[in-house]
Amino acid sequence: MGLPSPQWHLLRPLILILCSTRVSHSFIYAYLDTNSTGPEVFDDLPALFGPLLPLEGVKGYLIPAEPKNACLPIAPPPTKDNTTVFIALIQRYDCNFDLKVLNAQLSGYSAAIVHNVDSDKLMNMAGNDEHIRSQITIPSVFTGETAGRVLMEQFSYYDNAHVFLNPSYFLLGYYLIPLIVVVTIIITVTCVIMVVRCIQDRKRRGRNRLSKDQLKKIAVHKFKKGDAYDVCAICLEEYEEGDKLRVLPCSHAYHCSCVDRWLTKSKKTCPVCKDRVLRTDDDTDSEGGGDAAERAGEEEEDNERTPLLRPSPSPSFGSMAESPPAQQGEQGDTSTTAVAV
Repeated sequence: MGLPSPQWHLLRPLILILCSTRVSHSFIYAYLDTNSTGPEVFDDLPALFGPLLPLEGVKGYLIPAEPKNACLPIAPPPTKDNTTVFIALIQRYDCNFDLKVLNAQLSGYSAAIVHNVDSDKLMNMAGNDEHIRSQITIPSVFTGETAGRVLMEQFSYYDNAHVFLNPSYFLLGYYLIPLIVVVTIIITVTCVIMVVRCIQDRKRRGRNRLSKDQLKKIAVHKFKKGDAYDVCAICLEEYEEGDKLRVLPCSHAYHCSCVDRWLTKSKKTCPVCKDRVLRTDDDTDSEGGGDAAERAGEEEEDNERTPLLRPSPSPSFGSMAESPPAQQGEQGDTSTTAVAV
C-alpha cells in the first residue's frame, strides 16, 4: 500500500475491522488425493500480522516444521519447485509467533499453520517485534492442538494429501458498496428535486414581486395640503406636508416606505384593491399559458379575503344616477297590465 511498515502495523487492526471484518472462525480443508469420503475441516483464526489470506485461498502441501516450534531456522521444503506451494505446520510456545512465521518464510514456505499445545482454544496471533513483523510476507493462521495432530498424522505431504486454507472473510465492502450506491442515488435525486423546487418557487415569487427597476417606473408624489389623499391605508397615519407618496395606477396612494416593502417583498398588487400595479412582458406571455389559472386562483382568493375592498360596479350602491329608461316593449307590457287591473 506504500505505507512504511510501522504505519502499516498500526493501521492493520483497523483495516481488518472496517475493510474485511472476519467471522469468528475461518477454516482449513485437508483431504487425501485418494480419499473419496470428502475433506476434513478444521477451525482456525488468521494472524494479526503479515498479509491476509488471498480471497482464492492457499492450497498446498503440508510439511511439519523441524524443529517443531520453529524458533530456529527450519528445514526447507522437499523440493524447490516454484510452482509447488508448501505450508509449514508449527508448534506453539518457546518463542514469539512472528519469529516462527518469519523462519518458515525464510525457509521457502508460502504459508504457515501454528497449532496450540494442550488446548483447542483459538486465538489471533500477534507479533512483538516490529522489525520482524515488517519482514513477514506470507499469511499465517492459528488452530487447536487436535487439528494440528490430525493434520500432522494424516494430511502431510508424505501422505499425498492437500491442505486448503480458506479465508472466510465477511467483506463489508461486498455488501456496503451496493447499499452506499443506492443511498447515494436516493440522496442525489432528493437534492436535485429540492433544488428544482426551490428554483421554481423562487421564480414564482419573483413573478409576483416588483424589482427595483420596475418600482422606479411608478410615480412618486410629494404631498401637499389640499391633495385628495389623506391617510395611508398601510400605517394608518395621516399624510403630512412633504411626505413622499407612491401613487399606483389604480389611483391609491401610500407612503413610499410602506408600500415599497409590500411591492418588492410580497406582491405587485395594490394592498387595497388588489389590482396589478405593473404588467411586464412575462406576465402577458404567461397569462396565455399555465400561469393564467394560477393567477386566477390567486385573484379569487384575494376577492374572498377582501370583498369589501374591491371597487363596486358602476353605478355604485347609493348612487343618485338615474335608472336607464325602460324598453318600449316593457312599457307596453306595463300599460297593458295597468289596463287589465
